[in-house]
Amino acid sequence: MIGVVVLLLATLASIELAWATGVLRCLMDVNRLGRRATHIVTRRHVSEWAKERAMRLMSGRLMAQSLRGLALIAVVAAPLLLALAVDKWWPYGFAQAFTHWPTRVALLVISLAYLFTRRRFRNAAPATGGEKGAGAERLLQRMALGNRAMLEISFDIERARYKPWKDESPQPGPLFVTGLARAGTTILTRLLHEQYGMASLTYRDLPFPLAPNSWAKLSAGFKRQVERSERGHGDGILHDLDSAEAIEEVFWRHFEGNRYVGADGLSPVPPLPETVDAFRDYVGLIRRRYGGARYLSKNNANVLRLPALIEAFPQAVLVHPFRDPLQQAESLRRQHEQALQLAADDPFRLEFMRWLGHYEFGGDQRPFLFPGHPAADGDRGSIDYWLQLWVSVYSALLDHSEAIQTRQIFIDYDTVCADAPALSAPLTEALELPEPWDLTSLRAVSPRTVDGASPQMMERAETVHAALRARSSRIAG
Repeated sequence: MIGVVVLLLATLASIELAWATGVLRCLMDVNRLGRRATHIVTRRHVSEWAKERAMRLMSGRLMAQSLRGLALIAVVAAPLLLALAVDKWWPYGFAQAFTHWPTRVALLVISLAYLFTRRRFRNAAPATGGEKGAGAERLLQRMALGNRAMLEISFDIERARYKPWKDESPQPGPLFVTGLARAGTTILTRLLHEQYGMASLTYRDLPFPLAPNSWAKLSAGFKRQVERSERGHGDGILHDLDSAEAIEEVFWRHFEGNRYVGADGLSPVPPLPETVDAFRDYVGLIRRRYGGARYLSKNNANVLRLPALIEAFPQAVLVHPFRDPLQQAESLRRQHEQALQLAADDPFRLEFMRWLGHYEFGGDQRPFLFPGHPAADGDRGSIDYWLQLWVSVYSALLDHSEAIQTRQIFIDYDTVCADAPALSAPLTEALELPEPWDLTSLRAVSPRTVDGASPQMMERAETVHAALRARSSRIAG
């Protein structure tokens, strides 16, 4: 027992020292200097003499900062090292507590709760060091989302502590909104979530999306409030911590990432049976978190695994919004450029998007590898790249087996915006909603003039678009 108490106190002392010494900031500076050194070496049109002189100066700064970082790490680790040294000479159970697995899990939970509480009170103080608060939050996200062991432990604890929700009587199946980005997937999901109170992961479930019930209970005493603001896409859509979002992909990336995420893109590889079983439990756990409400997912990467979704939930409804191909492709291209700029301003954003399994845009954009997909090294500044991606994805959605087609609902977003009242009733019935779906807030997007598309690619896109519109017209009978 003494060893457990000392281990806890030493860990909390190390956390405080990490905060006080600024070790994380120091290590980030080392990383920044390393990137600058690489940039200097690879620059063109600069003489070798100038590069050598700059590198001498940079190497000195890098060495000094690295030594400082090592010294700070030693200071942060000192409480644990001291406790271990004392235990070696006068054993009191510290080593046994450190290697005892249940104790380590409990220590992890307590430490994260302490970090969260510490951050809350720190942010409640007068704002004099907001950047440090952001650094603490990013540290927590890095620990929770960027660490496979943490994801595994959090899901194991969740499954062991809570039972997935089970319906006593038949209920409508989950709603999976999925397709290609920039087709109205977000706004349609938000309307479903807000009007029907469906069970969906939100920003409030971060940074532990695989443990929604555990995290909700742990953080209940200090519920965060964030003013609703425009999301980073710059498209006028507002969000806050309770907005439904595409966080579900964290599950698939963790359990199947090494099978479907490749350097060239994302492959439609059937998930393993045990992963499908785990996903069924995961959806049940999210529903338990939200009182048994109907499950709602917005995840574009689900286009890769529609048969697995129907295997897990035979009564699921697959919702595929789409827009005019040229306009949607242009929106994809523009959003890609926006993501590149945001990542340039804040490199952490690229890493965060990768943890969430978002590869749609930015420096790590990877196409869905359906037949006819664009090349991994294709020109993303060209409208043809995005048109080719559009054609390949929606062609694949149209070509599924009859078993999948009976669960698919294609929504022509342009038509819905133009005539929402007429389509409200048929969409309400198709999606098995309990009351009429209010779509009157939707507004048509003003078309842009787009140049540079090849006639061949436009012909292919228009053919697929006609097939999509024919499928979507079945909704109205």
